[in-house]
Amino acid sequence: MNPIFKNSLFCCLTLSSLFGQNLLKDSISKTITLNEVCVYDLNENKDASFDFYKNNKTATIEDILARMSGVNLIKRGAYGLEPTLRSYGTGQTNLTIDGMRIYSACTDKMDPASIYVEPNNLSSIQISHGSSGALNGSTIGGQINMQLKAPNFSCNSKLNGQLSQTYLTNNNSFNTLASIQQSYKKIAYRINGTYRKANDYYAGNNLKIPYSGFEKINIGGTVLMKLNDKQIIKTSYLGDWGKNIGYPALPMDVGYANAQIFSLSHNYKTKNKWVNENEFKIYYNEISHQMDDTHRSNVPMHMDMPGWTKTKGFYNELLMFNKLKFRVDFHNVYSRADMVMFPVAQPIMYMQTLPENNLYNTGASINYNLNFNHNQSLSLSGRIDYFNQYATKGIGYKQWKVFNENISNELINILKNGSIVYSKTIKKHFLTKLSVSYGERLPTNNERYGYYLFNRQDQYDYIGNIHLKPEQSIQSELAFKYDINSISFSCNLFYHYISNYIYSYKLDGLSQMTIGAYGLKTYKNIDFATTKGFEFQFNANFLQNFTYLNSVKYVYAETNTKLPLPLVPPLKAQQALRYKIKLWSFQFEHDYALNQNRINIDYGDKITPSFNLFNFRVSKNITYKSVILQLSSACENIFDLQYREHLDIGQIPRMGRNFSLNANLIF
Repeated sequence: MNPIFKNSLFCCLTLSSLFGQNLLKDSISKTITLNEVCVYDLNENKDASFDFYKNNKTATIEDILARMSGVNLIKRGAYGLEPTLRSYGTGQTNLTIDGMRIYSACTDKMDPASIYVEPNNLSSIQISHGSSGALNGSTIGGQINMQLKAPNFSCNSKLNGQLSQTYLTNNNSFNTLASIQQSYKKIAYRINGTYRKANDYYAGNNLKIPYSGFEKINIGGTVLMKLNDKQIIKTSYLGDWGKNIGYPALPMDVGYANAQIFSLSHNYKTKNKWVNENEFKIYYNEISHQMDDTHRSNVPMHMDMPGWTKTKGFYNELLMFNKLKFRVDFHNVYSRADMVMFPVAQPIMYMQTLPENNLYNTGASINYNLNFNHNQSLSLSGRIDYFNQYATKGIGYKQWKVFNENISNELINILKNGSIVYSKTIKKHFLTKLSVSYGERLPTNNERYGYYLFNRQDQYDYIGNIHLKPEQSIQSELAFKYDINSISFSCNLFYHYISNYIYSYKLDGLSQMTIGAYGLKTYKNIDFATTKGFEFQFNANFLQNFTYLNSVKYVYAETNTKLPLPLVPPLKAQQALRYKIKLWSFQFEHDYALNQNRINIDYGDKITPSFNLFNFRVSKNITYKSVILQLSSACENIFDLQYREHLDIGQIPRMGRNFSLNANLIF
């Protein structure tokens, strides 16, 4: 099931005029005019999972993602966790913001696109698993799209907004956010901002985790202009500035991580039976990032490692007959990463860890939904992508000449994706769905052009391989969903066969560059790998005031030689119980992860013990006229457990007991 979460700050219903007629003796018609009525919906979320976790005012994007179906997070510090889908990581999945492609500037994956969105400007998170998520770009792992909040056109031009302040005791963290929005007849706007600052956190048993603090500012704005009843122009900006971001699992921290994201779109909606909707968007974004070790002690040689990406693109989506969707898109990304070394009493040294290169992608996709008798439906989708990538003839190009490789040669790939989904509803309450799909994905920049990139997990330097073939995956999935009255549950079973799987191996006879590294590795295509598992969700509302939510996810992945794939999470179960009475809310949460003994020793995996984690939250709403004050507090990791999850790089334990206090004013 692909969760699509919808929210809006308020909705407006206008009853302009009501005409009634009385057949009186004098046959006079009386007209009764009602005043305009606006209905505001302050409960933004209509989805149980989203309601449970997004409404926690201390939650980050990572906290919300971690609760979603099939999602796990690779942790290198308290900030910038990397989302994975069913153990598929960056490069095997697409992570977008409002449908825009955004590429990380850090070769160590410290800056996934998800860090540039805050809950304050998040409208929904849309997840598609496997090749079925390829409508917006070729993939084998799926897609995560983060939809930003936008204002609505309403019947009232009154200024609305919120102001929130949160304090966390564990790392002495302050989170401040604010937003305002206003709507007129032809124009509406929304502006939001977030400031977060945190010191080093403490794991269980009062163990301080050095280099885990961070600071950031996030600002966003959206303006809607209504040309007429059918056409709207939307312009958006999202800016994010992080600095002094600690990464205790890595040998370096981050001096700064900045993003500038712009977009302009035109949306056309009509009741015409031929063409229902057309959206055209152009966008541009710049990501700049610098790794820094000036705050570390006992550094053998000081280094700066800046990186940049610049992406520009567009897409056009057309919906016809309410069941046929076409999409064409294009994007170009420029990437580069440097390393500047400052040896003691020696000249400064320089090299490009990611030679400057350009990637051009043109793609087209189609999706067709067909309904049959007896509550049956069939969804057919396909996509084709043309990729052209090359490195420029600069310093990085000359470096690769040591290996007799000409990385300026054009690398051209044509990738195909397609899926068939059959679904049937039985007695209106039980849905079953069967899907078969095929997908391909392009090797990443690191896998192609990376030059002596240090991997903290296995302690090896890595170089790329421009001769890699794209991964190809055949996938099947069987899903069930039951929904009746106040109870619903769903279960997804999946199996993926990935040929030409990209896997690392050691290069004998060649030495590493990083001090303390074990050696040098590169990538190759192995015959195949397989991934299988399931996701289960259960939701119940009972006794009017109680809501219970439970989810379980599990992945089993291995190579063709039965060797476990690296960074595969164990079985994990998450459940929460909420009790609401009047304006009070009480919530109890329990997370459980099984131990992970299936490890990839070559990659540096370590056995991870099981854990049980408990949280408690309470909140109270206070209303005065049109103003709502929400007061909430929480205790996370109640028993101060010292634990880690299997995807935590460097086996750094997570945060211990933490109390939070929040005041949120809505006006």
